[in-house]
Amino acid sequence: MALLDRNQLDKKLLKTILNGLLLILILIFARQLRGDPFELGMASLKAGDYAEAFCLWRPLAMQGDSEAAYHLGWLYANGNGLRVDIRKAVYWWKQSAVRGHRDAMFALALAFTDGEGIGKDQEKAIDWYLKSATKGHEDAREIVKMKLRNGERVILDRLSELLTEPWLGDRVTVARDRVNIRSGPVLDRAVVKQVIMGQSLIVIDRHGDWYRIVDPEDLSLGWIAVWLTEPNQ
Repeated sequence: MALLDRNQLDKKLLKTILNGLLLILILIFARQLRGDPFELGMASLKAGDYAEAFCLWRPLAMQGDSEAAYHLGWLYANGNGLRVDIRKAVYWWKQSAVRGHRDAMFALALAFTDGEGIGKDQEKAIDWYLKSATKGHEDAREIVKMKLRNGERVILDRLSELLTEPWLGDRVTVARDRVNIRSGPVLDRAVVKQVIMGQSLIVIDRHGDWYRIVDPEDLSLGWIAVWLTEPNQ
Protein backbone atom coordinates (compact mmCIF):
# COMPACT_ATOMS: atom_id res chain seq x y z
CA MET A 1 0.00 0.00 0.00
CA ALA A 2 2.84 2.35 0.88
CA LEU A 3 4.51 1.52 -2.41
CA LEU A 4 1.29 2.29 -4.27
CA ASP A 5 0.92 5.63 -2.50
CA ARG A 6 4.48 6.52 -3.39
CA ASN A 7 3.90 5.66 -7.04
CA GLN A 8 0.82 7.83 -7.04
CA LEU A 9 2.77 10.69 -5.47
CA ASP A 10 5.54 10.30 -8.04
CA LYS A 11 2.97 10.38 -10.84
CA LYS A 12 1.36 13.49 -9.39
CA LEU A 13 4.75 15.19 -9.06
CA LEU A 14 5.65 14.26 -12.61
CA LYS A 15 2.29 15.53 -13.84
CA THR A 16 2.81 18.80 -11.97
CA ILE A 17 6.27 19.25 -13.48
CA LEU A 18 5.01 18.45 -16.98
CA ASN A 19 2.11 20.86 -16.59
CA GLY A 20 4.53 23.52 -15.45
CA LEU A 21 6.79 22.96 -18.42
CA LEU A 22 3.79 23.02 -20.73
CA LEU A 23 2.68 26.33 -19.27
CA ILE A 24 6.15 27.81 -19.80
CA LEU A 25 6.15 26.62 -23.42
CA ILE A 26 2.68 28.07 -23.98
CA LEU A 27 3.77 31.44 -22.55
CA ILE A 28 6.90 31.49 -24.73
CA PHE A 29 4.88 30.54 -27.81
CA ALA A 30 2.22 33.13 -27.00
CA ARG A 31 4.88 35.83 -26.60
CA GLN A 32 6.34 34.92 -29.98
CA LEU A 33 2.92 35.12 -31.55
CA ARG A 34 2.13 38.36 -29.76
CA GLY A 35 5.50 39.89 -30.53
CA ASP A 36 7.74 42.24 -28.59
CA PRO A 37 5.67 45.11 -27.08
CA PHE A 38 8.03 47.78 -28.39
CA GLU A 39 7.98 46.38 -31.93
CA LEU A 40 4.20 46.07 -31.76
CA GLY A 41 4.16 49.72 -30.80
CA MET A 42 6.24 50.59 -33.85
CA ALA A 43 3.87 48.60 -36.06
CA SER A 44 0.91 50.42 -34.51
CA LEU A 45 2.60 53.77 -35.08
CA LYS A 46 3.20 52.97 -38.76
CA ALA A 47 -0.42 51.86 -39.07
CA GLY A 48 -1.59 55.16 -37.57
CA ASP A 49 -2.89 53.54 -34.39
CA TYR A 50 -1.27 56.02 -32.03
CA ALA A 51 -3.42 55.06 -29.06
CA GLU A 52 -2.21 51.47 -29.27
CA ALA A 53 1.41 52.61 -29.60
CA PHE A 54 0.96 54.80 -26.52
CA CYS A 55 -0.57 51.94 -24.52
CA LEU A 56 2.29 49.63 -25.47
CA TRP A 57 5.13 52.09 -24.92
CA ARG A 58 4.09 53.89 -21.76
CA PRO A 59 4.44 50.86 -19.44
CA LEU A 60 7.83 50.09 -20.99
CA ALA A 61 8.96 53.69 -20.57
CA MET A 62 7.85 53.69 -16.94
CA GLN A 63 9.98 50.59 -16.41
CA GLY A 64 13.05 52.40 -17.74
CA ASP A 65 13.06 51.37 -21.40
CA SER A 66 14.98 54.20 -23.08
CA GLU A 67 13.76 53.41 -26.59
CA ALA A 68 10.12 53.39 -25.55
CA ALA A 69 10.58 56.63 -23.58
CA TYR A 70 12.20 58.30 -26.61
CA HIS A 71 9.32 57.38 -28.94
CA LEU A 72 6.73 58.22 -26.31
CA GLY A 73 8.24 61.70 -26.23
CA TRP A 74 7.63 62.08 -29.95
CA LEU A 75 3.98 61.07 -29.55
CA TYR A 76 3.60 64.06 -27.23
CA ALA A 77 5.74 66.35 -29.38
CA ASN A 78 3.84 65.59 -32.59
CA GLY A 79 0.40 65.27 -31.03
CA ASN A 80 0.01 61.74 -32.35
CA GLY A 81 -3.22 60.62 -30.70
CA LEU A 82 -2.55 63.07 -27.89
CA ARG A 83 -2.70 66.78 -27.25
CA VAL A 84 0.65 68.34 -28.14
CA ASP A 85 2.58 68.71 -24.91
CA ILE A 86 6.22 69.67 -25.30
CA ARG A 87 6.85 69.57 -21.57
CA LYS A 88 5.80 65.94 -21.40
CA ALA A 89 7.85 65.22 -24.51
CA VAL A 90 10.88 66.76 -22.83
CA TYR A 91 10.17 64.75 -19.68
CA TRP A 92 10.24 61.44 -21.55
CA TRP A 93 13.24 62.43 -23.66
CA LYS A 94 15.11 63.19 -20.45
CA GLN A 95 14.16 59.79 -19.04
CA SER A 96 15.61 58.26 -22.20
CA ALA A 97 18.66 60.53 -22.41
CA VAL A 98 19.86 59.83 -18.87
CA ARG A 99 20.05 56.18 -19.92
CA GLY A 100 22.39 57.07 -22.77
CA HIS A 101 19.98 57.37 -25.70
CA ARG A 102 21.76 59.73 -28.11
CA ASP A 103 18.68 60.45 -30.26
CA ALA A 104 16.83 61.54 -27.13
CA MET A 105 19.75 63.81 -26.27
CA PHE A 106 19.53 65.34 -29.74
CA ALA A 107 15.75 65.77 -29.43
CA LEU A 108 16.30 67.69 -26.18
CA ALA A 109 18.89 69.90 -27.86
CA LEU A 110 16.44 70.73 -30.65
CA ALA A 111 13.66 71.38 -28.14
CA PHE A 112 15.74 73.89 -26.16
CA THR A 113 17.01 75.48 -29.38
CA ASP A 114 13.48 76.03 -30.68
CA GLY A 115 11.99 76.83 -27.29
CA GLU A 116 8.37 76.18 -28.24
CA GLY A 117 6.37 75.46 -25.11
CA ILE A 118 9.40 75.46 -22.82
CA GLY A 119 11.37 78.63 -23.64
CA LYS A 120 14.68 78.85 -25.46
CA ASP A 121 17.76 77.92 -23.49
CA GLN A 122 20.97 77.89 -25.51
CA GLU A 123 23.06 76.66 -22.59
CA LYS A 124 20.88 73.59 -22.15
CA ALA A 125 20.70 73.12 -25.91
CA ILE A 126 24.47 73.08 -26.36
CA ASP A 127 24.84 70.79 -23.36
CA TRP A 128 22.60 68.20 -25.03
CA TYR A 129 24.20 68.75 -28.46
CA LEU A 130 27.59 67.99 -26.92
CA LYS A 131 26.35 64.92 -25.07
CA SER A 132 24.70 63.61 -28.21
CA ALA A 133 27.74 64.38 -30.34
CA THR A 134 30.11 62.57 -28.00
CA LYS A 135 27.76 59.57 -28.20
CA GLY A 136 28.19 59.53 -31.98
CA HIS A 137 25.15 61.45 -33.27
CA GLU A 138 26.25 62.76 -36.68
CA ASP A 139 23.75 65.64 -36.92
CA ALA A 140 24.72 66.82 -33.45
CA ARG A 141 28.37 66.77 -34.45
CA GLU A 142 27.69 68.84 -37.56
CA ILE A 143 25.73 71.40 -35.55
CA VAL A 144 28.52 71.67 -32.98
CA LYS A 145 31.11 72.18 -35.72
CA MET A 146 28.89 74.75 -37.45
CA LYS A 147 28.53 76.70 -34.23
CA LEU A 148 32.29 76.56 -33.76
CA ARG A 149 32.93 77.82 -37.31
CA ASN A 150 30.46 80.64 -36.67
CA GLY A 151 32.36 81.56 -33.53
CA GLU A 152 29.30 81.27 -31.29
CA ARG A 153 30.21 82.06 -27.71
CA VAL A 154 28.02 79.26 -26.36
CA ILE A 155 30.32 76.67 -27.97
CA LEU A 156 33.58 78.59 -27.58
CA ASP A 157 33.01 78.55 -23.83
CA ARG A 158 32.85 74.74 -23.95
CA LEU A 159 35.64 74.23 -26.48
CA SER A 160 38.08 72.70 -24.00
CA GLU A 161 35.71 69.74 -23.60
CA LEU A 162 36.04 68.89 -27.28
CA LEU A 163 39.77 68.94 -27.89
CA THR A 164 40.19 65.19 -27.52
CA GLU A 165 37.23 64.38 -29.80
CA PRO A 166 38.58 63.07 -33.14
CA TRP A 167 35.41 64.08 -35.02
CA LEU A 168 35.99 67.76 -34.28
CA GLY A 169 38.50 67.98 -37.16
CA ASP A 170 41.68 66.66 -38.70
CA ARG A 171 44.94 67.35 -36.88
CA VAL A 172 47.81 69.02 -38.72
CA THR A 173 51.30 70.01 -37.65
CA VAL A 174 53.04 73.32 -38.34
CA ALA A 175 55.79 72.57 -40.90
CA ARG A 176 57.84 75.81 -40.76
CA ASP A 177 59.94 77.43 -38.04
CA ARG A 178 57.50 80.24 -37.39
CA VAL A 179 54.15 80.70 -39.10
CA ASN A 180 51.56 83.47 -39.00
CA ILE A 181 47.97 82.72 -38.06
CA ARG A 182 45.70 85.22 -39.78
CA SER A 183 42.21 86.55 -39.20
CA GLY A 184 41.05 85.42 -42.65
CA PRO A 185 42.01 83.12 -45.55
CA VAL A 186 44.18 85.61 -47.48
CA LEU A 187 47.72 86.93 -47.01
CA ASP A 188 46.67 90.54 -46.46
CA ARG A 189 44.48 89.73 -43.43
CA ALA A 190 45.79 90.69 -40.01
CA VAL A 191 48.18 88.40 -38.17
CA VAL A 192 46.53 87.33 -34.92
CA LYS A 193 49.38 85.21 -33.57
CA GLN A 194 52.32 83.02 -34.54
CA VAL A 195 52.86 79.28 -34.13
CA ILE A 196 56.08 77.28 -34.27
CA MET A 197 57.23 74.13 -36.03
CA GLY A 198 55.80 70.93 -34.65
CA GLN A 199 52.82 72.56 -33.01
CA SER A 200 49.56 70.61 -33.48
CA LEU A 201 46.42 72.36 -34.72
CA ILE A 202 42.83 71.21 -35.28
CA VAL A 203 41.27 71.93 -38.69
CA ILE A 204 37.61 72.97 -38.46
CA ASP A 205 37.11 74.40 -41.96
CA ARG A 206 38.83 74.96 -45.29
CA HIS A 207 38.67 77.74 -47.83
CA GLY A 208 40.79 77.13 -50.92
CA ASP A 209 44.40 76.75 -49.79
CA TRP A 210 43.69 77.85 -46.25
CA TYR A 211 42.70 75.95 -43.12
CA ARG A 212 40.62 77.42 -40.37
CA ILE A 213 42.11 76.05 -37.19
CA VAL A 214 41.76 75.81 -33.44
CA ASP A 215 44.95 76.05 -31.44
CA PRO A 216 44.55 73.55 -28.57
CA GLU A 217 47.09 75.44 -26.47
CA ASP A 218 45.05 78.62 -26.04
CA LEU A 219 41.72 77.71 -27.77
CA SER A 220 42.18 80.53 -30.28
CA LEU A 221 40.80 80.38 -33.84
CA GLY A 222 42.46 81.59 -37.01
CA TRP A 223 43.57 80.73 -40.54
CA ILE A 224 46.79 79.09 -41.73
CA ALA A 225 48.02 78.38 -45.25
CA VAL A 226 47.72 74.69 -46.09
CA TRP A 227 51.25 74.57 -47.55
CA LEU A 228 52.67 75.56 -44.19
CA THR A 229 51.32 72.42 -42.50
CA GLU A 230 51.53 68.67 -42.81
CA PRO A 231 49.11 65.96 -41.64
CA ASN A 232 49.69 64.52 -38.19
CA GLN A 233 51.27 61.09 -38.29
